[in-house]
Amino acid sequence: MDEDPSLDEMMAAVDGLPDDDPDWTGRHWQVADALHQRFLDEGDLNDLDEAIRRGMSVVERQGRSSAAHLHDVALMLWNRFAERDAPGDLARFVELLETALAKAEAEGTDAELIADCQTNLAVGLMEGTAADVPEPVRARAVSLWETALASGQLDEDAKRRIEGNLALAFSRAGASEEELRRVVAWGRRAAAENAASEDAAITHFNLATALESLHDVVADEGLLEEAIEHTRVGLDLLGTDHRDHPGYTANLVNLLQRLSRESGDPAPIDEAVHLGRAALRRLPDGDSDRPLVLTATASALFDAVRSDADLGLLREALGLYRTAVEVAPEGSPDRGVAMVALVSACRDANEWHPDPALLDEALARGGEALKLFSVPDLYRAAALTAVGNVQRDRYLETGSLSDLDEARRCAEEALALTPEQHPRRAARLTNLAVLLSDDFAERADRSHLDRAIELYRQALDLREPVASRVAERMNDLALALRDRYRDTENSQDLDEAVDLASQAAAASTTDDLTHAGHVNNLANALIERYERDGDPADLTAAIERFGEALEVAANRAAEASGYATNLGLALAERAQDTGAMEDMDQALLHLRHSIDLLPTSHQARAHRISNLSDVYRHRSVMLMEGGNRTLALNDAKLAVKTGREAVEAAGSSDARLLPALSNLALSLRWCKRLEPDVSPSREVLEIQRRAALLEEVTPVEKFTQSVRWARDAEALGDREEAFSAFGRAVSLTTQVAWIGLTLRERHELLTYMREVLDRAVAHAAGQRRLEAFAWADHVRSVLWRQGLQAHSLAAARGDEQWASLSGFGRDTQANGRRPSVRPDEQLRLRAHEVAAELGQPVPSPEAYRGLGAESPVILLVPGDEESLALVLQGVDEPLLIRLPEASKELLREWGDKLRAELADGSGTSRSASHAIFDCLEWLWGSVAAPILDRIATAGERPHVWWSPVGEFALLPVHAAGVHPRTRPQADRRRKNPSRWPSVQDRVVFSYLPTVRPVGPRPGGRGRALDAVLHVSVDVDGRLRSLEAERRAVDEALPGARMTRLFDDDATVAAFRTALPECTLLHVSAHGRLDPDDSFEAGIDLADGRFALRDLAASRADAARLAVLLACESASGDFEAPNEALHAAGAAQQAGFAEVVAATLPVRDSSVVPFVTRLYAAVAAEPTDGAFASVVARAVAGAVDALRLEPQYAVDPLSWVPYAHFSGRNR
Repeated sequence: MDEDPSLDEMMAAVDGLPDDDPDWTGRHWQVADALHQRFLDEGDLNDLDEAIRRGMSVVERQGRSSAAHLHDVALMLWNRFAERDAPGDLARFVELLETALAKAEAEGTDAELIADCQTNLAVGLMEGTAADVPEPVRARAVSLWETALASGQLDEDAKRRIEGNLALAFSRAGASEEELRRVVAWGRRAAAENAASEDAAITHFNLATALESLHDVVADEGLLEEAIEHTRVGLDLLGTDHRDHPGYTANLVNLLQRLSRESGDPAPIDEAVHLGRAALRRLPDGDSDRPLVLTATASALFDAVRSDADLGLLREALGLYRTAVEVAPEGSPDRGVAMVALVSACRDANEWHPDPALLDEALARGGEALKLFSVPDLYRAAALTAVGNVQRDRYLETGSLSDLDEARRCAEEALALTPEQHPRRAARLTNLAVLLSDDFAERADRSHLDRAIELYRQALDLREPVASRVAERMNDLALALRDRYRDTENSQDLDEAVDLASQAAAASTTDDLTHAGHVNNLANALIERYERDGDPADLTAAIERFGEALEVAANRAAEASGYATNLGLALAERAQDTGAMEDMDQALLHLRHSIDLLPTSHQARAHRISNLSDVYRHRSVMLMEGGNRTLALNDAKLAVKTGREAVEAAGSSDARLLPALSNLALSLRWCKRLEPDVSPSREVLEIQRRAALLEEVTPVEKFTQSVRWARDAEALGDREEAFSAFGRAVSLTTQVAWIGLTLRERHELLTYMREVLDRAVAHAAGQRRLEAFAWADHVRSVLWRQGLQAHSLAAARGDEQWASLSGFGRDTQANGRRPSVRPDEQLRLRAHEVAAELGQPVPSPEAYRGLGAESPVILLVPGDEESLALVLQGVDEPLLIRLPEASKELLREWGDKLRAELADGSGTSRSASHAIFDCLEWLWGSVAAPILDRIATAGERPHVWWSPVGEFALLPVHAAGVHPRTRPQADRRRKNPSRWPSVQDRVVFSYLPTVRPVGPRPGGRGRALDAVLHVSVDVDGRLRSLEAERRAVDEALPGARMTRLFDDDATVAAFRTALPECTLLHVSAHGRLDPDDSFEAGIDLADGRFALRDLAASRADAARLAVLLACESASGDFEAPNEALHAAGAAQQAGFAEVVAATLPVRDSSVVPFVTRLYAAVAAEPTDGAFASVVARAVAGAVDALRLEPQYAVDPLSWVPYAHFSGRNR
């Protein structure tokens, strides 16, 4: 019997066939198929290459008409792609299957072939990582697999493979919960068939993958435990001798490790270590799965480290990671993954046992990994994260800002490469947030801190089954909130920080590496709450917590150093409060110890040494208070010596120089107090100047240091240096009271800064410098200026949401932000987006030159010893008038006296009248007369512009004079007016809240007063002249279009709706002050209060004049008098350039005659010229009629309150 020809003989015979032989296609295909089969049997790639060459020749000879041949050649290409990983083979595989499927579907005769084409094409489409496969491609692959499953043409093994592929597709593509539940259901059905085969094992492994993915997106349903069980079943089905058993064992190790992390149970990690070690013992050295098993086992070993005593486990783990890198093929993904794992391992080992060589090794391996993973995918994201974390660690040790910047760059790129639903996204959000917080600590960029807080909140919003990671994120957010609290003193930030830190500390145990840090952060938050609230229990609890942190971290030197410092500072604070010298002595011991724990190159040494210097100074103070001058002087000198060392250690870092320079300056000043006979030195001035000129610190710190600089310069009599220092402080006003803060925060900060800013203006005024006017404008009406900026921005961008930055509106929610972000945080984030458009530079002094050419402008500036008036008159240099009888203290006393007498708002008592008259006489003799006697007031009463600063804004300077108090005195004044001098007899007055206008508004210039909004309502029945006033307004303005909101019609909504259309606003109602919130003061309407914030948020584009006859409608905020926080100021913010308002409670009976004369005078003059002067003279005439009439003259509340406030450019 003849033997069958060999394959080589067949190839020779086929190659000899002529091209036109009818058997050419069949014989060539037979050879290609045989070669493919021999490759499958023997693994010779040459056979596979030849099979593909011959198969493609057949396919092309047929014109790609045979779906079956196209499908089979595609499978050959897939085999070669699996061996050589050549992208070209994968592309041809997909191309041929696309053609085969189209042909088979068009023919419609071979349903089994169609299902095979669908199945295999989907495999090709899904080859790669989640980052490689676009969503449309993934969706098509899933559709192909599902169609094949529904065809009924597949055997059970093929179905299981598809279900496994679907599990992998959904698991690595960020599938929805619904998709994952569907694939888990398929997997469970397939696994339940209990087939004892390799394919059955794969079914269990794929189901485990799907279960873990579902676990990532839903609350715990025992899914992880089920995944572990299916992995065990799959391993049993494979058997330990199967070549894939070690690789799937690594999967089980990873699952057990995850279960241990999430449950807190150490048993699974112990089992994981045992399984990993056993797999390594069975695994041949050259096995392709060895790197995978090495890294999984090493990772489990790291999780098994529970204390400083487990050094052996650390060494074993590092050894396994290093071996994994060595045995993985050069340039392979396995090698890259092993290197990334080694980078993280070196970093973790350095935390347990610090060693610079570990960080060096980590960065070297990390650089290699980034070169290998150059494609932007999840592999690269993991490498970037690991490298960035190590760079941050090195920054923490060395203070290198280049390391910090590179770490942040890595974190930004890693986050950008991580899909929204990826399990590692929360960790990468946190990594970037931590680095942004670090950057804020170094450079004081508020936008970085606010973004960090936003990212922390996003991370906490994501599901995280590992409780310790949630605790770490809460701890990190608490740290950032404390940083922001120190910048803005927003109590909400501190309260939230205490709550988060408490939760983080409670969620950890002393065995956790992070426990000491959490406890320390809680203690720091308690210290800050103690400093705010003064509860000694917080200080005691903080000291106990610092002690706990120090004990837990005793073997980690750098970490323990920080805790020792904090404990020392807390003990020093308690010593200062209680006088317990033993606490102070213990504080110094801990502070010295904290320095000894650090290497000389560590970036934190400067802070530690500076803290020691400061506590030496505090002990010196205590010793001096106890009468021991010798020891006090010794400690003071130690404070100076140590302070100098801190400055040297700080290097060039602004963040480290700030406390070092500041504390050294404090120590030098204290030494000078202890040795008053020693000649004053400029050293402290030079040190303080250097501190004040640091740029990369917070605006509040810049301001504080600038103030100290100014005071040091004043103490040395250096006026020019003091001028420079005060100028810097003034320039920081709107950076400290930044528009991104809430209205209340800005108000509180302006109140905090007011004394210093007033002193700065006084300093410039005392030198007759035009800067006094520029500075006064920059530090006054800050809130109104910022409001105008916000509304101008909204108009320019066509988006009213930007107006919310003003803080005036009541709905502060900013669109497009996450609901978990607080409203005040949303505003901060919006402000950062437009920071370049919202800057407010100090006005140029030259802008004020010549402003007094037509009429004098008088800047009234309070001072400690004497107050000052700086006058712009003509085109000459400013005229300085000293007011030695009007110190700030006296101004404040008179303001307090008036407030006390008028506390009930009525002013009906004789004592109240006398108090007002006494105040007016004092103002005349001490303020007004000395000024008016020095400026030209001859002839017709000139128009004078008063621009008060500080306490002056709270006093009725406009009415200063010697006034009759009884009717006989009033009669005598008619006969001899010279004996009753007053401001109103000498000048016509207007108040300027700022010398130059606050902003671009108003916009009704030149319009007639032809649209009147008359609001008239008496909510408690005390306005007896209301009806007469209504008639008087109607008669005075007969031709105007009148909108009347009377009684019940005078609602908040109606007022807000009508306001934009009016040119003249007239309000007769009760005014209300709010001692707790100036912006809630306002006008009482029928259904509620129209508050200052409501009026300021209104837009009256046609507005010209507002007459606000509500009591105290121009009575300012006693704590922030520079801000013009009254109804008159709010009306100017809304657009009314000229406002007539009441600085005191108004006597009801005087309103009708005042209104009648006011409108008669205004109506008699054109409104297209100097309208401010028209209004000023109209007010003067109306007031004259009252104050010169005996009936009203003796009642100061009948004429003193009425005043004119102007916002026009002059």
